[in-house]
Amino acid sequence: MFSEKARPVAWPLFFFYFFFCAFIGVMMPYISLYYKSIGLTASEIGRLMSTFTLSGILIPHFWGWLTAKIGLPKRILQLGILGCFIAVIPFNWSDQFETLWFLTCTMALFYSALIPMTDSLAVRSIRHLDVPYTRLRVGGSIGYVVAVAGGGFLIGQFGIGIVIPTMCVCLALAVVTSYFLKEQAYEINPHKESTSFLSLVKTPESMLFFALAFLAFMSHAPFNVFFAVHLSNLGYSGEHIGLLMALGVIIEIVLFLFFGNTIKHFHVVHIITLCFVCGIVRWFLVGWFASIVWVLIFTQLLHSITFALFHMVSIEQIRRLFPERYASQGQAMYSAFAIGLGGGIGMVITGYLWEWAGGAWAFTAASMTSALALIILIISQRR
Repeated sequence: MFSEKARPVAWPLFFFYFFFCAFIGVMMPYISLYYKSIGLTASEIGRLMSTFTLSGILIPHFWGWLTAKIGLPKRILQLGILGCFIAVIPFNWSDQFETLWFLTCTMALFYSALIPMTDSLAVRSIRHLDVPYTRLRVGGSIGYVVAVAGGGFLIGQFGIGIVIPTMCVCLALAVVTSYFLKEQAYEINPHKESTSFLSLVKTPESMLFFALAFLAFMSHAPFNVFFAVHLSNLGYSGEHIGLLMALGVIIEIVLFLFFGNTIKHFHVVHIITLCFVCGIVRWFLVGWFASIVWVLIFTQLLHSITFALFHMVSIEQIRRLFPERYASQGQAMYSAFAIGLGGGIGMVITGYLWEWAGGAWAFTAASMTSALALIILIISQRR
């Protein structure tokens, strides 16, 4: 998978993604069940879970600024993962909402910026090794799938109380792996290094990219929040829903593994256009034809384009738009503005649409959001 020259750099990054995303794969699906088991109400659980989305809007900017200021991305990443691990440990002995809220806020201070910082470090560390970023990032996808499946098995064997210890183990392994990471020195671009980060963000190309990324993640909001509910309402069993969701991640893994270098042979505008065209088709079909199994399978195959391919292009665009000293801040802006704010606003709008008009129209709105992004992209190319 990696050449002999690349292995000392690539494998530690691969396994860091694996263990950290395994932590996410245990936490995101199962921690709500754990909270319910210790007697928290639905509103309390909602407030705890919303902390992660809200923190993702602001906190990555601080860590991006700190990395640019100090100039030690690996050390900052180690500080972040260690802080996240230490913050999770007291969850083992806490069952009061107020205490859990404080611990969640503390954990979010570190958790929210870890993926942007890792992406930035990974892109810089492999720049002369002929290793596509996606071949490293697939470690996270594999870790997530393993954790979701393994977490369900462990809960069945040992009960819901195993969730927090399993999260701690995943983070502990990520902490250990972080000490094996290697990084290369910054490459200096005299023109861009003399420019402030804010000036780079204000360029027309950067503003267009962030606007399109914002709309891309907003369009995924109904899928991220209500996809399982939508299928359940249509009569799909929990087992079938799990298989369909796993299919999307498996196709994502295939894309990351085998097509990381392929995107370099196509113009970025053409690739992004494909992503939004597929988004228009995917969300419309999910909204109105999800009762037809083969149509639903087809829409899950499109996950590799609407999400994975767009993310691949986004990482490449950030690398191109921002010099290495500002790479962490560029990743933080992408995470905060697109994933955090775009996804967060999309979730709020989706909730209201779901209550007022139903699931079909919520996904139709996602299709229209993809269409709006496509229109903006086409207009921008005509100028």
